[in-house]
Amino acid sequence: MLTTPDGRHGSAPATVRGGVGGAGRGVPTRDAARDGVVALAVLGAWLLALALLVRSGYWHPRSLDTYVWAGLWVAVPVALRRSAPGVALGLTATLYPVGYVALTGGAPLVAEIHAAPVVLAVYAATRGGAVRPVPAGAAAAASLGVLLLGAYRLQSPSALWPPPDPSRTVLLLLLLAAATALGSVVARLSATARSLEASNAELRALQEARTRDAVRAERTRIARELHDVVAHHVTAMVVRAQAADRVGGDRPEEYRAAVRWIAPAGKEALTAMRSVVRVLRDADGPGSGAPRTPLPDLADLPRVLDRVRDAGLVVDADLPAALPPCPPATGLAVVRVAQEALTNVSVHSAAGRARVALTVARGALTLRVEDPGPARGGTRGPDGGHGLVHMRERAAACDGHVVAGPTAAGGWAVTLRVPVP
Repeated sequence: MLTTPDGRHGSAPATVRGGVGGAGRGVPTRDAARDGVVALAVLGAWLLALALLVRSGYWHPRSLDTYVWAGLWVAVPVALRRSAPGVALGLTATLYPVGYVALTGGAPLVAEIHAAPVVLAVYAATRGGAVRPVPAGAAAAASLGVLLLGAYRLQSPSALWPPPDPSRTVLLLLLLAAATALGSVVARLSATARSLEASNAELRALQEARTRDAVRAERTRIARELHDVVAHHVTAMVVRAQAADRVGGDRPEEYRAAVRWIAPAGKEALTAMRSVVRVLRDADGPGSGAPRTPLPDLADLPRVLDRVRDAGLVVDADLPAALPPCPPATGLAVVRVAQEALTNVSVHSAAGRARVALTVARGALTLRVEDPGPARGGTRGPDGGHGLVHMRERAAACDGHVVAGPTAAGGWAVTLRVPVP
């Protein structure tokens, strides 16, 4: 069974195994069948060419059987070139010369075309990586020697002289060497191509994984921004509306003051939400829709504290006279953590006041938001919602950390510590 990337299972295609030295392993049956069809086509073309030449009356071969025999053995390495090229070379180097010598009655090689099966077999063997070039060339050369000498010369050492035609011998040996070298080079190129294909597949898979991670991280960032914007602004508006409702019976002017504060706060929340949501709109182009607003940085921390104070929470701030310079991501993390911590005080604490302290010491920026408590409803857990999770994520993005939990006095404290240059 094979497992596809989407998790489904399927059956592997049938394969044939064979060859020498690892060649031919895992060749699909359809490829082996295709090679067999090609071999039959080659044999048919060979026999058809022989028939046409004989019928033309211009060609009179000494032994037509040797040409038919050569055509049969040309088809063998073609049929086994992928499934068993080493076997094809072994059979061709041994059986073909024996049959050729038997058909000629021991006569030496009649024409150079009769060496074609040996040349093709040695190329297929080295091309498929079934046999190393040196032993493959040696086997082919030995087979060619039998063809060149014939049975008469092999029977007696004295018959070996004079040697066969030197020009023919050199030509055929060079042809064998060229086929062996060409097969070896093509095999190396094929191995390199397969290696590159595997590397490309790994790179594509890695790129897809990185793309998925980037999309997931961007979705998380957008969700975190939306949560912080909605939670802070809407919670402040709810707290201000509830405060006005509590005292509105005795002081009706509080209703008007609350409405006057809630309206611009709501507009500010909508503007911030549009700026975040625009990232999700594929149809947006440059200059389309509402203008983008920059993300908050450390300079916006006093404005965040003022907004919380306007919502009714008393905030005692202990900030440096000049806010320290820091990277944009660090400034955004400090502002969002302070915003989320004060929002949690408004929702979960019955104290009605909080203290915010920002300090810089020993290469670290420390923000502490603390309220005296007690918790509204009697309990408040450190992992009750996404706010604390988002604070930890923001701190981790800046190589910092967040600690949130109850204090010894019965209140609650959130401490952010991030490194700064």
